[in-house]
Amino acid sequence: MANKEKKRHASSESTDSSEVDPGDYIPTPPDGGWGWVVVFCSFMCNIIVDGLGYSFGVLLPMWVNVFKETRGKVSLVGSLLVGMYLCAGPIVSGLTNKFGCRAVTIAGSVFAAVAFLAASFADSITVLLLTYGFLGGLGFGMIYLPAIVIVGYYFEKKRAIATGIAVCGSGVGTFIFAPANAMMLQVYDWRNLVMIQAGIVLNACVFGMLMRPLEPTKKMKQSLRKIQIENARKKALGQRKRNAHSDSSVPAADTFTNLKEVKNRKEKEETKTKTSFNENSSGILSDLKVREIHPKIENGYAKTQDGTYRSAPRLHSTHHVEKSDYSRPMYRQDIFYSGSIYNIPQFKTSGSDVRDYITSTTIIPDISSTSCWDNCTCLPLSVVDTLKDMMDLSLLKDFSFVMICVGNILAMTGFYVPFTYVVDHALILGIPQTDAAFLLSIIGITNTVGRILSGLLVDIFKLDALVINNVALVLSAVLLFVEPLCHTYELLCAFAAVYGLCVAAYISLTSIIICDLLGLRKLTNAFGLLTLARGVAGVYGPPVAGAVYNAMGSYNYSFWLGGLMFAAGAACHLVLHLPCVKRRGKEDVSGEIVITEEKEVMLDNRDESV
Repeated sequence: MANKEKKRHASSESTDSSEVDPGDYIPTPPDGGWGWVVVFCSFMCNIIVDGLGYSFGVLLPMWVNVFKETRGKVSLVGSLLVGMYLCAGPIVSGLTNKFGCRAVTIAGSVFAAVAFLAASFADSITVLLLTYGFLGGLGFGMIYLPAIVIVGYYFEKKRAIATGIAVCGSGVGTFIFAPANAMMLQVYDWRNLVMIQAGIVLNACVFGMLMRPLEPTKKMKQSLRKIQIENARKKALGQRKRNAHSDSSVPAADTFTNLKEVKNRKEKEETKTKTSFNENSSGILSDLKVREIHPKIENGYAKTQDGTYRSAPRLHSTHHVEKSDYSRPMYRQDIFYSGSIYNIPQFKTSGSDVRDYITSTTIIPDISSTSCWDNCTCLPLSVVDTLKDMMDLSLLKDFSFVMICVGNILAMTGFYVPFTYVVDHALILGIPQTDAAFLLSIIGITNTVGRILSGLLVDIFKLDALVINNVALVLSAVLLFVEPLCHTYELLCAFAAVYGLCVAAYISLTSIIICDLLGLRKLTNAFGLLTLARGVAGVYGPPVAGAVYNAMGSYNYSFWLGGLMFAAGAACHLVLHLPCVKRRGKEDVSGEIVITEEKEVMLDNRDESV
């Protein structure tokens, strides 16, 4: 580390790229079994994180009265809670890549529980902002992201249904905690309520413990091989004892000597053949230049920095690669993909073979690539790799992604307005507290239905995810413009039901839209930047709406502001339907696959000729 150059050091657990088949060290998702326990754990973690975060609106009126602060400032507590767990996404991803989903989830649960416990002793809104909002949000981020990643790690062919079940915990949590908070506030004061919430958050430790890491196939093969060797050794010893006094021992020795000579000659011939092949292939590949592709690892060829291809797969660095690196979740390009892998072109080109597909989408970054993150020499290499991938700002040169990013910032500014203020608005209209809190429950339960429905429309009925997303954004904008006209409880219930249905499609289809427009290779990078952008918008959105209420004296303008932000976000997404933008995106995505297929055919033909 003296020259500040990061290296993957050789050790008993490291290997050279020429000596190992990567597929032996990459875990194969079981698509069931213990995976369903993992899905349940992820479901429960989503209940806790999003349930407490989205039901903050129940606590808002009470804290406004307790601390005598404006609604805008108090709403910052809740917006920090939900915004920080999104902003922490890239950092938590790095920790997950290094320490695994189990350890990070347990640590996040303890961290958030301690933060909530400290918040129960707060004597000012500033302390509450720091403990309940900022620190609690960081802890929630350490629970939320591993809970999403672990499902994608355990499932491939059944990933769509597994992820759908897991994320439904968000709506179910909102349905449970909104009325529960209202009822507990009638029995306990707010300090005891926050202590109870701290205990609930601590339960995520149990679910984190059940997130068992997958074992690489290589380890299972090694165990079987040891058993086979031991059995062979015992059999040989028994045979030796039976032949100890046999006259055939001398001819056997002669035969062994002859076999050894034949083996030596065969090894020499194989060495000459390999040397000849390497010389020929290096000359061939030096002239081969193509655009960006997704190389299949078993073919042993990948792109270098200058655009040429050489016989050193990107999965392997020129330095030694630790065997544990092959099983790190964030090196999987599709780890954030929530749809069916049958819709991914890379899966189709792999012949629908799961192991080939997983191997081809497992990418360990090249050490020679440079980034500002390389200056962080105190961080483990697996963390730096993840930060470099998720925070690569060069993606902002892509027009399609810029439109998605700007559209999400605008839409998320209005996204949390109903979650934060619809309960207080109902109370102002004279609706009882328990009934007002149930409005959030309605949003939660229809949000669950919306996530399932949007998944079915995309995966089963093959509808365009971007079209569904844009329809949902437009409807959400219309609903927020209409909400101030809802003066009765029945109309507010109708608003809550339709709003929960619409925002579900907007949230759940994100990774599918990114993959369709930018390709699987850019999914992790785009997801990281988009999560950060959403988190920032989630932090300032509710306080701005609260400031509008303080200035105008009515929630009508706050909801209209939210509707305006949704409409602007929808306009940015509608730009992606322009023929020129859509055509360019399809060329970028399909070009990777077509070139991959052509290159594999050329290499296969060359192997046969050699």
